[in-house]
Amino acid sequence: MKKIYNIYVALLGIVLVCGAACTPDTPIIEGFDADTSSIEAKAEGGEFNIAIRSGEEWTAVASEPWVMISPANGRGEVKCIVKIDSTLVNDTRTTHIRFSASGELLREVAVSQEGYAKHITPEQEEYSISASANRADRWFETEIVTNVDFEVVPEYGSGEDWLTVEEYSITLDRGARPRSTRLHFNWKMNPEAKERVAYIHLVARNSEDEPAEPTVITVRQQAAPLIEDNREGDSLAILTIYEKLECWGNNGISSTESMSNWSCVRLWEATDKGLPEAAAIGRVRDLELSYFNTEEGIPQEIKYLKYLETLSLFGNVNTMLKSIEMGEEVCSLDHLKALRVAAYGIATLPKNFTKLGDTLEILDLNSNNLVAIPEELNPENFPELTSLNLASNRRVSTSDLRNSSSYESGIGMHIDTRRSNDLRRLLRWDALEELVLSYNYIEGSIPDFQVGVDGVEPYRSEDIAERGDTLLWAVESGLARILPNMKHLTLNLNFFTGKLPDWLLYHPRLLEWNTNILLYPQQESSYDSEGNVPHFDNTPSSQEYYFEKYPLMRGRFEFNDEIEL
Repeated sequence: MKKIYNIYVALLGIVLVCGAACTPDTPIIEGFDADTSSIEAKAEGGEFNIAIRSGEEWTAVASEPWVMISPANGRGEVKCIVKIDSTLVNDTRTTHIRFSASGELLREVAVSQEGYAKHITPEQEEYSISASANRADRWFETEIVTNVDFEVVPEYGSGEDWLTVEEYSITLDRGARPRSTRLHFNWKMNPEAKERVAYIHLVARNSEDEPAEPTVITVRQQAAPLIEDNREGDSLAILTIYEKLECWGNNGISSTESMSNWSCVRLWEATDKGLPEAAAIGRVRDLELSYFNTEEGIPQEIKYLKYLETLSLFGNVNTMLKSIEMGEEVCSLDHLKALRVAAYGIATLPKNFTKLGDTLEILDLNSNNLVAIPEELNPENFPELTSLNLASNRRVSTSDLRNSSSYESGIGMHIDTRRSNDLRRLLRWDALEELVLSYNYIEGSIPDFQVGVDGVEPYRSEDIAERGDTLLWAVESGLARILPNMKHLTLNLNFFTGKLPDWLLYHPRLLEWNTNILLYPQQESSYDSEGNVPHFDNTPSSQEYYFEKYPLMRGRFEFNDEIEL
């Protein structure tokens, strides 16, 4: 009985299904239809839909590989997705999609795609930056999307170039399809109390690729605090200099204390000898800052310390890696008498450095990266100068000057007296009382001088009388009068060879120079550029030769080993 029932149910189901399928309300699809006849795409490409109704089996074919359709065949109602790749060209490109059945064309859908316009597009067209910041924070970046090669051309409202862009590259490996790169800009601090603006033009390297619209990035930098010509202005100038140098020692500076309590500063007082004028009282006379980290010259704010008499800056980080110009603003200090810029990384002096010549008495440029004795340093330009320190201008450490040319940035102050007159010129500076040239790369012999040649004169009786010494031999023998006022001369730890000249061996002040340490010893275990071992052929073994010429000097300088009880 159960088996008969199951058969009955199955037959009933077949009848019901057949009845539903044969209902007169079900539409019958005939022919072929698509809801669009064309597709228009942007250069970036994308996806587009086509609704198909067809009573027969169809297939679809795109005539170009940058167009894909899925599904590519079907029957009845079908939703097709057309994918269009981004273009590689600047011009519009076209193709079509063919729908066919049994080899007969049913419909053709036209496809067109815009080309990429030539463009250089920054992610941001305007930037605002602060007036100052630590060097590590003085930068900004922007992403550039472009399909042409370009260069960066800055335009400044003021004369100074205060923005630099680091090296960049763009790989245009897909035709006109845009690619991106990042530009990294470094900026200098604004020394002026007014906003400044830079316009960064991004210009196609090839004029044929120039976009229709120019590309400009505007950079606005805030104004620096106003520094006035008064005591408060001096204080603000020093705080700004301290910040720009990125000093990592406090140097006794505190913005919450009076400037008179800063250990790095000395102020003018009414009773000071040489007070420039009454307005200088309470203003900065001396400034000394040490231990800092900068890639730049002396900050421009130094010009506001108008009554500065002594400036000392010492101890930059990684000095040997830097090539810094001192900076022009220091040349505007009308009362500067002593300038010490040491271990800073200075490679060149400012163009107007000789403006300091009327007042400068002491110049210390030791432990920098000078490659020669600057030509502007001479008695004509600096008639008041009495002390000059050019020691330790070594960028690298080498004991063999035969390899000196292998260093791309040079080795430091390298002078060959066989080929250069720089040292000879310096030794003719009569007014100098101190000359420090230790630990450079000076090679060859110490220049000799002959009386009557190139204006060289002998010692005169009045030279000896002025000192109150009985050094008649210098006068009687006609000794060349070289560095007659020298109280401290150092030439040690260079690469000198040859003989010590008579003008030096018998110099009236020789015994004041600590010769066995600061004059005679040269660089040990080394070679000059001609393979010679640095040493003097006639280094005195004692001072006896000297006392024979100047017997009255024996009592002043001869070592006495007797101990009085």
